[in-house]
Amino acid sequence: MKFKKKKSIHIGRIILAIFLLLVFKVSSQTEAQQYKAFGVNPTIPNDSLFSNISQAINFKTKFEATFDLIEFHREKGNLDSIVHYGNKLYAETVREHLKDKEGRLSKVCSVIAEGKLEKGLFDEALKWFLKGIEYSTGSPKDELYITNRIGLGLVKYVRGKENEGKIIIEDCIVNAPNEKLRHDALSELGFIFYSNEKLAEAKESYHKAKLFYASEGFIKEALETDLWLGKILQKQNKTAEALAVCYNVFNESLSRGFFTLYAKAGNAVGGLHLEQEDFENAKLILSTVHINSIQWGNLEIERRAVLGLQNAYANTGDYKNAHALMTQLNRVNNEILTSQNKQQVNELEVQYKTLEQKQEIQRQKTMKTYILIGFLIVLIPVLSVLYMYYQKLQTQSKLNKTLEEVNQQKVAALLKDQELKLVKASLKGQNKERKRIAKELHDSIGGNLATIKLQLSNKNKLEHHRLIQQVDQTYNQVRELSHNLMPKKFKDSAFTTIITEYVNNIKSLSKEQITLQIHPKEKVDKINEGLKVELYKIIQELLTNALKHAKATQIDVQLSVFNNSIKLLFEDDGVGFDQEKVKYGLGLQNLKDRLKTIKGNLLINAFPNRGTVVDIDVPLQ
Repeated sequence: MKFKKKKSIHIGRIILAIFLLLVFKVSSQTEAQQYKAFGVNPTIPNDSLFSNISQAINFKTKFEATFDLIEFHREKGNLDSIVHYGNKLYAETVREHLKDKEGRLSKVCSVIAEGKLEKGLFDEALKWFLKGIEYSTGSPKDELYITNRIGLGLVKYVRGKENEGKIIIEDCIVNAPNEKLRHDALSELGFIFYSNEKLAEAKESYHKAKLFYASEGFIKEALETDLWLGKILQKQNKTAEALAVCYNVFNESLSRGFFTLYAKAGNAVGGLHLEQEDFENAKLILSTVHINSIQWGNLEIERRAVLGLQNAYANTGDYKNAHALMTQLNRVNNEILTSQNKQQVNELEVQYKTLEQKQEIQRQKTMKTYILIGFLIVLIPVLSVLYMYYQKLQTQSKLNKTLEEVNQQKVAALLKDQELKLVKASLKGQNKERKRIAKELHDSIGGNLATIKLQLSNKNKLEHHRLIQQVDQTYNQVRELSHNLMPKKFKDSAFTTIITEYVNNIKSLSKEQITLQIHPKEKVDKINEGLKVELYKIIQELLTNALKHAKATQIDVQLSVFNNSIKLLFEDDGVGFDQEKVKYGLGLQNLKDRLKTIKGNLLINAFPNRGTVVDIDVPLQ
């Protein structure tokens, strides 16, 4: 039953993607660029690759034939096939008794890790790169050791250990046994510079790598570096040049059958069309990428395509499809998170560090023996002095502990006193406001009502016009009093304008990229004022927490009215957190308390190094 359910969800996603592509497909006669959506991956291995495996006379021959099949899928970008045949070959190699078994296992681990990395499964990639290093010789002259080390450095960088990852990459550049691996490491260093907004250094690294790849005939690697150079041009606001470079990668990758690179370039081109506000072309190419990424099982490419499509629909006023894609984006994020597998990673990291230290430990072993003998000669007469000093420290420690307890009691008393003062001040302010309101009710409104009552009781002297004036005056006093209790800016300005000005102000003071989408604005502006105040404070709380703790580069805020409820989706690509280990603080408790008052529902989706998604749904009564 679980398999049928998962299959039906997968088919439903494909149907939705195809529908979006058909709805917004423009005529081929009016477009200069053609996009192709494949129903399945169009790369089919030659039958000879499978026959070579089945006809292998021994395991070594079978290993080479299977690896030829894996290399075919690596070139075409068939990630699931790479991982599938890699895992199968790894399991078979482990069972065999071979002299060069360790080297073969290191080679297979590197391939599996690359497939996991391309799919965005960083924890799984880390596990396999560490295994590859463990099976290698550990020597800088070993190509497999350096290959796995380059991957390890990249994964560590994207998982938050930025300095450690950069050091590993730089070490691989220096110690690479050949020029290909040296330029592979140089290309990854370009990515690190790009991520840190060091665009000049990134451009230089990628340019050097591209020149080598192009001269030596590594076409796919040259196109990959070209795509990054296009992204650098985009960062430098050279949109037209960036679009030309990315289109070239897009077309060349398609013609040569590099289909994962083709999809990545499609996402880049779609993003550039969004920047130019060419939403129709953006929808068309991103829908194409979306369909292919679903069929090929590339979750990271699918996530980026869905996010771009959602922005395109929102900007063209199609809020129904924008909301549908918002829901699909949550589902893709959940699939990425549940695919992560951190089992054995910490253990393998320890093993890797032990492996790196093995030679150093061996070198120091003899030296330590001689040092120990000399140290023992000096140590014996010193022990008696140390013992006396230890007793003195014990006494001092007990005294310090007693003083610390006394100080803690004093601090606790001071905090209690300060808390009482704050409470008293708050109560005093509340009482003052109550007295003011009571006085206003008694003196102004109460007096008016008494006069009206007196005139109504004296029917003979009743003046109709004057009575109406007094009732109208009393009404205006009540209205003014109630308006004074509501923040002034929520009375004078549209709610969407207040939120937009607040977010723009935050953007101008921070380095994070913050996007705000509100749709439809006219419905959001019509919600009641009490709900506006609570939503404004909730957005304030979420942005404050993200800026203080998330270490994010991108923050997306989406506010919409749909199906008689208001929906707030808050997403960042920061460090995230483990929901099972991290205790919720005062900020989250305040958030929950506010949602109780407006009967809202809260869903938090977070995972270490994968960002945080907060989904809030408030019914409109």
